[in-house]
Amino acid sequence: MTLRKAKFIKTKKKIKANVFDLHFDEVKWVNGNKTIRDLIVHNGITCIVPIIDKKFIVLLKQYRYGSDQIMLEVPAGTIDQGERPLSCAKRELIEETGYHGKNWKMIGKYFSTPAYNTCIVHCYLTHCYKKSETNFDEDEVLETKIYSVQEVRRLLKTNKINDMKTYISLDRFMNYY
Repeated sequence: MTLRKAKFIKTKKKIKANVFDLHFDEVKWVNGNKTIRDLIVHNGITCIVPIIDKKFIVLLKQYRYGSDQIMLEVPAGTIDQGERPLSCAKRELIEETGYHGKNWKMIGKYFSTPAYNTCIVHCYLTHCYKKSETNFDEDEVLETKIYSVQEVRRLLKTNKINDMKTYISLDRFMNYY
């Protein structure tokens, strides 16, 4: 059997939420059968590995409802409609940490859950050069933490980082930069 793509027929129902839409799409599936697929339509997110003095990494602690845990994460945020991923990354870094970055570098683009979600995670690396005030969203309660590169390496090895975007971004940094 040759693999092929599904053929979209129509959206049977759409639900608008705050940061994504949920579609119930009728498709001709890869095996030729008609079926309904649930699809989360999302603008995507950016995440940033912020480096200070080539020795430290800025991470954030925050509560996440989906996991019901306090997570250790890289700064990140949802791309606004019409916004470019790099512009979002620059905005989110300042909003969440107060740090300004320079020498931005794309370190990867990944689908978070491609079976049912269009969200692409755009990962960046930047060097922090200036600090200003944070500007949290109304629902953000964040704690900024600064770790040495060695401490972050230990956190990765001991599975203390369990947020996917954070793990991938930090792993890319540790292994390739």
